[in-house]
Amino acid sequence: MKIGLKSPPKKTGMEGEADTAVRCQRTARHDAKQTAVLSASSALFASKGYERATIRDVAQATGMSLAGLYYYFKGKEELLFLIQFRVFQSLCEKLREIIKKETDPQACLHDMIKMHFDYFIRHMNDLKVCSREIESLDGGFYQKVADKRKEYFDLTQSIFEKISNASGGSSADSRLAALYLFGTLNWIYQWYRPGRYPDAGEMASQLSGIYLNGFPRMAE
Repeated sequence: MKIGLKSPPKKTGMEGEADTAVRCQRTARHDAKQTAVLSASSALFASKGYERATIRDVAQATGMSLAGLYYYFKGKEELLFLIQFRVFQSLCEKLREIIKKETDPQACLHDMIKMHFDYFIRHMNDLKVCSREIESLDGGFYQKVADKRKEYFDLTQSIFEKISNASGGSSADSRLAALYLFGTLNWIYQWYRPGRYPDAGEMASQLSGIYLNGFPRMAE
């Protein structure tokens, strides 16, 4: 007589779906926790500065133990890297969608400016960290963020190139135009206050209008 172990029963379709749902739920919880920690870390780095902030400060800001924090992240530099990388990854995705959908390059510029304003008005701490702390990253962390920043810049420059081509050519340098634009866009954390200034849409209309048509002249 052969004695063997019984094969485990095959899972039904519903059981398989349940397992998938559990895994997704665990992933969703993990992602939500990671996002919460990155948001709290961004606020801390924006107010205190990356160098002055310690990993214990991060744990206190997030309400986590050090052990719990290290379960999700390897250290403080990884937090800084993820904050910046996720920002530019999101911006690149949004801008690619704008460029894909909008065929008019002037409207595309307006939509890019609106998207940038809208994103950073809602994530002002991220803007401060991205503007101040890129040099705090080293090695592979620095390079990956630098590559994403360049991708976002190149996409924006391509809009100016399309505007120039559509107008029959221009002596203006598209790269300088993009640099001027980002010099303006990334300074808003110094002055923007909700309720005191217009929303992202109105500011985008004004700024794109200045870029495309110039500042209105005084009547002679």
